[in-house]
Amino acid sequence: MSFSTTWEKQKLKDLCVKIGSGATPAGGKENYKSSGISLIRSQNIYNHRFTYDGLAYIDENQANKLDNVIVQEEDVLLNITGDSVCRCCIVDKSVLPARVNQHVAIIRTDKRRLLPLFAKSFLTTESMQAFMLSLAQTGGTRAALTKGMIENFEIPVPDLKEQELICRILAPLDKKIGINESINNRLKEMAQALFKRWFVDFEFPSENGEPYKSSGGEFEESELGLIPKGWKVKVLSEVTQVIDCLHSKKPKDLGTGKTLLQVWNIADNGCLDTTKKYLISEEDYKLWTSRIEVKEGDCVITNVGRVGAVAQIPTGKKYAIGRNMTAIRPQVIPPTFLIEYLLSDTMNIEISKKVDSGTILDSLNVKGIMKLRMVIPPDDVLNKFESLTRPLRASVEVNIEENKNLIVTRNALLPKLISGEIRVPLKQENLYTQIIDLPMAAEGREQYSTT
Repeated sequence: MSFSTTWEKQKLKDLCVKIGSGATPAGGKENYKSSGISLIRSQNIYNHRFTYDGLAYIDENQANKLDNVIVQEEDVLLNITGDSVCRCCIVDKSVLPARVNQHVAIIRTDKRRLLPLFAKSFLTTESMQAFMLSLAQTGGTRAALTKGMIENFEIPVPDLKEQELICRILAPLDKKIGINESINNRLKEMAQALFKRWFVDFEFPSENGEPYKSSGGEFEESELGLIPKGWKVKVLSEVTQVIDCLHSKKPKDLGTGKTLLQVWNIADNGCLDTTKKYLISEEDYKLWTSRIEVKEGDCVITNVGRVGAVAQIPTGKKYAIGRNMTAIRPQVIPPTFLIEYLLSDTMNIEISKKVDSGTILDSLNVKGIMKLRMVIPPDDVLNKFESLTRPLRASVEVNIEENKNLIVTRNALLPKLISGEIRVPLKQENLYTQIIDLPMAAEGREQYSTT
């Protein structure tokens, strides 16, 4: 790997007390539990962050058979197989006790020689990520990093004092990003909880301000079961404009230009992640927006592979949509009701009925999207829901934009600090507060407290 550095490089195996991966308990996911000891899998590992989405659990008997891969606080976790290979983070201590499966490696540094945050920071630099990916893609058909490859990674090693000072610059960035993500998760949970109470449990405020169902509200039969009197069942094409992507040869990514959204830009919980952009020429952009240029309030839904993943376009943004996704523009219904409905368990069930199972990938065609059924309340209920939930989505969008800027800052600093191109004066331990003095994202957010 070409990585210029001021410091001597050493092999990772000489700086660690443990490097190793786990296994899946006998019986596979069918034997996972609803609670117990955490089993960390590749979907829980992203660069710089740990996510609880899809976290599995095993019981003590299963865990005892994986005692060789007990996860400890500050362990560095590295994905070693599959599409998410090379993603790396430090374990969230709140997930412990935990084990890892065979797709995740534990890297436990000898803290007398290598700090975990410094190791994670090195492994997530752009150059190291590219190097690991090139290694993983050699040989077999499935991308994989072996234990031997990881042990032989060469890492620059400044003395512990300088490692500590470097980490004190990088840690606040990780912390601020994490705080924003935690706030966003809570805001999204609040919006979905309100959606469920109003449009699944039917406990929206009645004319008297009381929960509709509990206070004896009237219901009537529909093709989706009992619904409040006066509500309607409609298909998506009756309340939105559904527009397919352009079926043309994919334009070249130029590295500069305008954004053509890709499936990877559809993040979890209805949001876009545009930290990685596919940029095309002005001419190509005009072609790929000839059917629709998605704008704020519009939603996009994936058609192939990760079927039914949805995201909403944030305020002030416009994009072209790439292949394998469809645009949904709200017309009769407000935008927040649309995205919360698309994210709901109710819609997930409805989508599953329209998915075509293929030999390689499942798919959801445009006609199927148009025929997705929704329960539509009267305008006064829709407008009240929008007034309560739109501010939540708006705050999420602001936090996402702030995190994008923080990530740009971190990505710019990371290789320079890790390589020694930027040196932290050892006698100025508080220098990091001068280099980056960003306000905490959580400050002034007391109104979102759940206590």
